[in-house]
Amino acid sequence: MRRLKQITWTTRWVRRVSRFKTGQRLLRSFQTLPVTGAIYRAAVAYNRPFASLEEAHRAVLPYANMGHEHPLTAAEHLKFKKHNRTSDYAALFHITNILPEIHEVFDLGGCVGNLFYAYSEDIDGLSQVTWRVLDLPANVEQGEALAKERGVSQLKFTRDWSDAERADLLIVSGSLHYLETPLPEMLGELRKKPAYLLINRTPLTEGVPVAAIQDKADYRVACMLYNRGELIRDLKQLGYVVVDEWRAPELSMEIPGYPEHRIGAYSGIFLRYEGKGIEVVG
Repeated sequence: MRRLKQITWTTRWVRRVSRFKTGQRLLRSFQTLPVTGAIYRAAVAYNRPFASLEEAHRAVLPYANMGHEHPLTAAEHLKFKKHNRTSDYAALFHITNILPEIHEVFDLGGCVGNLFYAYSEDIDGLSQVTWRVLDLPANVEQGEALAKERGVSQLKFTRDWSDAERADLLIVSGSLHYLETPLPEMLGELRKKPAYLLINRTPLTEGVPVAAIQDKADYRVACMLYNRGELIRDLKQLGYVVVDEWRAPELSMEIPGYPEHRIGAYSGIFLRYEGKGIEVVG
């Protein structure tokens, strides 16, 4: 597709120019002036910040190439099974500590169950826990077939978010920024909240929340860069208390031409449910 090649070429040029302060000033002029701003946005298409996830979805739709349902997504997630990444160690530590209290895990956006396969090799006793995954229909179907093929009976799949009410631990690893509905809103829908919440590999910003596009070469997906303080505030209002936070240095995020939105490392947060909402002042 010629248009996609043009966008790719323009984005490479923007990245090169952005390496220099003069280049950054030049780009900012192009981005902000009325006439050149419109030309710039047309040239980079989806490679820019958006006010909302919905707006980002609309911009990338013609170029998404199936997005999250692309066949390569499951393969990419499963390849990490053999080697833990830096941010996995904090997650493994907290899951191990609370394992005696855990009877069921709900893995939101868990693809084909890749996290279960990875963590069950490192955590003794995880095979006694029901691990339930909610993801897109194509991934659920593939996950169910894979679990059957491997004879893994404790790995379950669902298409119903309300099944999270049965869980003791909710895991949102590498998926919070893709959710159509913000996680605090989703949790607010549950009559019974999970006792523990583990968020991992999430791009959180200290600045203004924006939506962006992740270009995976073969496919493209929209994601939301949430403000860290606002996310924690909203979770506290639901009754969750932060136990631990960590960085996921193996992942970073940038929007070409907009260095102010760069995230040097993704984040992880482990929270415990206190049983009632907490008033947050300020």
